[in-house]
Amino acid sequence: MKYGDFSSLVQLGVGLHAGTALLQLYGEFGLQPVERAIARLKYALSDQDAAMDNLGRLSQLEAELSIFKIQLFNEYKKYMKGNLVIAGILTACLVYIAFYNDDAISTGWALLLAVLSCIPAPITLAVLWVDAARQIAPLRNKVSRLEDVIYGPGKT
Repeated sequence: MKYGDFSSLVQLGVGLHAGTALLQLYGEFGLQPVERAIARLKYALSDQDAAMDNLGRLSQLEAELSIFKIQLFNEYKKYMKGNLVIAGILTACLVYIAFYNDDAISTGWALLLAVLSCIPAPITLAVLWVDAARQIAPLRNKVSRLEDVIYGPGKT
């Protein structure tokens, strides 16, 4: 095998890691149901003479959601920095491969390039996704309970 055989794989790795660092998928997709439910509740409470207790609970939910978003962003920054470092390492490997395209590569280096290119980005994205889903579950349950109070059980 030659270094040039791994050029496309390393390019894929750079793209995966840089792309993972730039996308905040959970913030876009995972929080939308909670945000929409809070918006519906806010609208429903504005149309009726809402009990102050329900308005207070809604304000509390909005504050908890804002805090969660900040915590999620701070957690995301850690993963983003790690993925950008790996993308930088892979970019350096890609430059090396460009210069030494026809040189033979050892099995150990080939395996390292393959693992470094394909494994860390999906793992960090999955860990962030699972952790965020676990952390948002209590807030999602609180929103559901408030919806049950306002709309009635099972009518959301």
